[in-house]
Amino acid sequence: MSPSPLLLVSLLLACQDLRAFVIGAIPLSYPTDALPPEALVASFEAVDPAGQRIAIDLQPVVSGLAEITDIQFPPGDGSWMLVLRKTGEIHRVEVATGRQERVHRLEVPTRSEEGLLGLAFHPRWPQDDRVFLNTTAIVNGTDHTRISAWRADTATLSMSGEQILLEVAQPYPNHNAGQLAFGPDGKLYVGLGDGGAANDPHGHGQDRETLLGSMLRLDVDGALPPVPETFAIGLRNPWRYSFAPDGRLVVADVGQNTWEEVSLVPEGANLGWNLREGRHCFPPDVTGCPTEGLVDPVFEYGRDAGVSVTGGYVVTGSGVPALTGKYLVGDFGSGRMWALELPAEPGGDARAWGLGRWPIQISTFGRDPAGEVYVADFGRGTVYRIVGRGDQPGSTSR
Repeated sequence: MSPSPLLLVSLLLACQDLRAFVIGAIPLSYPTDALPPEALVASFEAVDPAGQRIAIDLQPVVSGLAEITDIQFPPGDGSWMLVLRKTGEIHRVEVATGRQERVHRLEVPTRSEEGLLGLAFHPRWPQDDRVFLNTTAIVNGTDHTRISAWRADTATLSMSGEQILLEVAQPYPNHNAGQLAFGPDGKLYVGLGDGGAANDPHGHGQDRETLLGSMLRLDVDGALPPVPETFAIGLRNPWRYSFAPDGRLVVADVGQNTWEEVSLVPEGANLGWNLREGRHCFPPDVTGCPTEGLVDPVFEYGRDAGVSVTGGYVVTGSGVPALTGKYLVGDFGSGRMWALELPAEPGGDARAWGLGRWPIQISTFGRDPAGEVYVADFGRGTVYRIVGRGDQPGSTSR
């Protein structure tokens, strides 16, 4: 049976983007040099510049939840997590046992990079019982990013009373980004991609008149629906981002064909897309592109290392002492992970340590209230806890 024209268009867009997301149930390929599943290594060991060993295991917590897009812990409670799936399902998972139950399901389109993409608990949870979702929705026949607030029963996690806070039309089914995160200012940060296709055909990245290609923030405790504020521009597809312990915003922005990047993003920043990809002119054959007023990434890598960056978190726990204080980041297509020592200023150079290459599709990270970090495999539907090797002094391996 021949594929539909819509499927072919979606595949073309995704291939141009070099993302290994799925179109329905059809996975796009790993890079040709990716490790096969049977090559899974149980652990990885490196040495940091001070001579301290970095030895990690990926310890399975739960499996069987294919197409994971987000992992979120409630504030102050590390005993359970919510795991989101692209298909619209939200599962509550007991960390100690791996026991899981579906607590909510949304009807969402799932073409290309659409679906249920992100969740954030209100910082005052459970006193404020709202959770916030980032989904794709069809509005009057057009794809939109929808940010909504839901009331969640603090015992059963059943959700009701949706209140739509923001809807932004999406011209294409990719570059939806999807993360939600509360900043130290108490506002909800919403990263939006450039609208999709390849090369930013509508110039959204540098257009201050559109919400696309921007980092927005919403005051969800004021008058509703909130008026979106533009925090930064020049973004291509900020799939995952988080706040460091010192309050700085760390954004991983998916590249076009050559460079993946991680940036420290101050208020008012312009990250440069589509004038530049990472620290390089875009398109690549252009020379002398503008640089004034643009914020350089602190870390970038090329196609020899991966094809689609997935941002994580700064480790604040002590389970792997050599990782404490370092920011973890991975690549969806190659399965590589790195630990970064973030620089003092935006645009500086992060010190990076490779944490191995794992045959998993790294779609998202999570961090529990104790500061330990988890990683999800999109393809197999497994959430792993990143732990220290059992023979590593001072480490925990539960």
